[in-house]
Amino acid sequence: MLADLYTPRLHLRPLAPSDERLYCSLYTDPAVMRDVAEPLTADAAARAFRTVLGQLAARPPRSRYWVLGLRGDRGDVGLMAWMPDRGDPGSAEVGVMLAGGAGCRGYASESIAALADAVFARPGERRLWARHARGNGPALGLMRRLGFVPLPDANAAATIPASQRWQLDRQAWVDRREPAFAPVAASW
Repeated sequence: MLADLYTPRLHLRPLAPSDERLYCSLYTDPAVMRDVAEPLTADAAARAFRTVLGQLAARPPRSRYWVLGLRGDRGDVGLMAWMPDRGDPGSAEVGVMLAGGAGCRGYASESIAALADAVFARPGERRLWARHARGNGPALGLMRRLGFVPLPDANAAATIPASQRWQLDRQAWVDRREPAFAPVAASW
């Protein structure tokens, strides 16, 4: 079972089948997808959502997704994903997508910090990495604020040529701060 994560302003709960509308709205929105990829069609987004649910149902899960909800049941503002590298144990990609109007409010920083606390509290987890489109100033600031360091361009070219990749090592996170938010349940 996936554990809920908490920040001062957010309740990050595991993605559920009832979240299809939120997922599809994000992946079909041209403004949200501007710095990610081409927006998906409604049918493609629905298929992608079913694929994600399958990944979550696998044992062990092949990925983990959370809905970023404002505390006090004030609405959902986005999604966060954690996708382990199959060829690089202990390493995983993290990504956040925020609904229109939710960007540049610190929600991505809070959610990734909570995830880093949870991930690096687990034995064997050694690295998180992220990517964003070159020229995406808010994402660049987010990576720097959280202590991610840029990876060489050669690594980015292998995945998405116009992207910048970043990494955050466990020891760098531990050296940088005490755990940021509430402890995570052992079941995570």
